[in-house]
Amino acid sequence: MKVWIVLFLFLLFFQTLGAAHPVHNKPAFDKCAKFRTGIFDNKCQSGHTSRFKRYASYQVQEYDSMFIKEKIIWNGPCTHTLILMETNDPEISDYIGNTIKVKMVKVEKNKYQTLEEGSSGKSSSCTETKIGELESKD
Repeated sequence: MKVWIVLFLFLLFFQTLGAAHPVHNKPAFDKCAKFRTGIFDNKCQSGHTSRFKRYASYQVQEYDSMFIKEKIIWNGPCTHTLILMETNDPEISDYIGNTIKVKMVKVEKNKYQTLEEGSSGKSSSCTETKIGELESKD
């Protein structure tokens, strides 16, 4: 009986310790919040690479001499929908208005992997690395 009491007190101590130090219990969305704005390098499984600047409600992606401007709708802490608003890339200009659902997975210190599903149902994955913050406009 004494062993059970000691075990119970031991477990209670660690439970209390965990509650007193919430840093160890960070929810997943805290990890994603730092990726809501900034400058990112993007490398996709398809071989596509680009750099983009993400603002609060849109992002602008640049590659070669092309650009893509997409509206961002945050659906959850680690999920968002991109809507193609504008581009000078003739290969995708017919897709203006289409959406891509993005889920951030494998979130690390300065990068995350995406699972993406386009309007057509096609899925892809990219690694997005945060390389800087946006300059503040004072």
